Amino acid sequence: MQLAKHGEEWEEMAGLDPLWAILSAPDRQFNRWDYDAFLLTGAQEVDALMTEARSLGRPAQWNRALDFGCGVGRLTRALRRHFPECHGVDISARMVCKAREIAPDCIFHVNTTSNLKDFDDSYFDFVYSMIVLQHQPNRSVVLNYIGEFLRILAKDGLLVFQLPSYLPLRTRVQARRRLYTLLHSMGWKSDLLYRRLKLAPIRMLGMPEKDVVSAITRHGGKVIEVHSDKHAGQAIQSKTYYVSR
Repeated sequence: MQLAKHGEEWEEMAGLDPLWAILSAPDRQFNRWDYDAFLLTGAQEVDALMTEARSLGRPAQWNRALDFGCGVGRLTRALRRHFPECHGVDISARMVCKAREIAPDCIFHVNTTSNLKDFDDSYFDFVYSMIVLQHQPNRSVVLNYIGEFLRILAKDGLLVFQLPSYLPLRTRVQARRRLYTLLHSMGWKSDLLYRRLKLAPIRMLGMPEKDVVSAITRHGGKVIEVHSDKHAGQAIQSKTYYVSR
């Protein structure tokens, strides 16, 4: 039920302000993202990521890539320059619809479960998930996805994902999200809550690095590197994990 509610919330954000929901720059809220500038951030991020991947000697093959939590395809589109076959997965059908317009050469899937059963074992050479796991409804869902990432990752492939390792109390309480949920359940319209009251239903969670590494190891993964993210903000501490198997 939590995952179903999570999907509903992201469908709402896809209708209200999809680009800001994906990349929440304060000065771009309320549909102030320029599409070209938005897509450029994806190209720059992926180019830097591919440089890092080559320095690590992973993946061994460069055939298939997965962008998990693809949104409107910002990163999937950029990955297509490096992999002949790119897939994007998102819980929001509205987001996926936009992604298919932005990146018609990629393959997109709506996934509303805590698994990736549409994909065979060892299917992808590269799996990427950035600023996505932090928005899942609970840690159990996050751990399930980490296990699934490793199941579908090819031998000597590369999995890269980001997750906060520490959230300050104010962020953990999520007062504005809770208020949005309460008022919405009382019949307030999502457009009014977002545009007038500046409330949004986006969740935020974190997980200590030791717990993430334990989950990776438990599912047969090998941690290559862990980077501390400089862009995470003053109080939030975030890590990006580079993993193979």
